[in-house]
Amino acid sequence: MEFAIEIKAKPGTLQELDQTLQALLPTIRNEKGCRECRIYRDMEDGETFFISINWKTRVSLGHYLRSSNGMALIGAIEMLSGKAGVKIGERAR
Repeated sequence: MEFAIEIKAKPGTLQELDQTLQALLPTIRNEKGCRECRIYRDMEDGETFFISINWKTRVSLGHYLRSSNGMALIGAIEMLSGKAGVKIGERAR
């Protein structure tokens, strides 16, 4: 189950968003059901990041999103992004 998020940093929050995503990466990778997690930065628009997470099942993704770690990711996105988009499914990348 692919879960992808595209995040565009709010003006003035680029460094904080980058540091926050890097800090959250190990916690996401350690979540039950997480097969792989990667964070990418757009080479053309350096203020846009992509998070790609492969989950074993949709249920494990749901558990993560409702967990404190999932809420931390959602909170960081809400606070530091000017725009964000989410794709879920087999072809979310």
